[in-house]
Amino acid sequence: MGTLVEEPAFVPYLSGRRNLRLWWEAAGARWEDAHVDEALEVAGLGTAVDRRVRTYSHGMRQRLGLARALLGRPRLLVLDEPTNGLDPGEMREIRNLVVRLRERAVTVLLSSHLLAEVEQVCGHVVVLDHGRVVADSPVAEVLAASGSAYIEVDDRGAATRALATLDGVTDVVFEGDGLAVRLHQVARSDVVAALVAAGIRVETVTARHRLEDAFLELVRADP
Repeated sequence: MGTLVEEPAFVPYLSGRRNLRLWWEAAGARWEDAHVDEALEVAGLGTAVDRRVRTYSHGMRQRLGLARALLGRPRLLVLDEPTNGLDPGEMREIRNLVVRLRERAVTVLLSSHLLAEVEQVCGHVVVLDHGRVVADSPVAEVLAASGSAYIEVDDRGAATRALATLDGVTDVVFEGDGLAVRLHQVARSDVVAALVAAGIRVETVTARHRLEDAFLELVRADP
């Protein structure tokens, strides 16, 4: 098993490679037994691994931390908030790295509050609410059970009042020129039909299926 908890620590005046070796040998293991080339290939550090760590960006240090976690060729990799504090480009690099690990048949346990990130890289999700499991399913199933829609109408106030009486509509908020409508087990066609029946003209309906919406529904429904 390999682990990376938020931000890894290194000796800043030593190179990335030297840091890896010192960490590996500190446990009494032989450097010759470490899967160095494989770990560095996945981490994608290139020649930067031979530079001093103090010259690294935050994202490069995260990738070096992942390389360190991969030296023993783990079958399970535990990542806790691996993109914490990274800029958008660095976050994408870490997400791509996780995808490469999945392609190498490594099981990745990712703990994150960034639900868009979880949605992009994970195949299975476990949702915890105050320490209790409220969902344990493939991501696709969780997304299918809930969702939201963006709707543009000629009268947002009247539409909000009409939707307040429709079963399955859990939240309606103004967004841009329209409404963000959170749905739970109700079809978008039923929402449109209810609006039309109330005399409201519907201009645009766009489906949204986001893990964030599903998460809020699950937590709200949990007694």
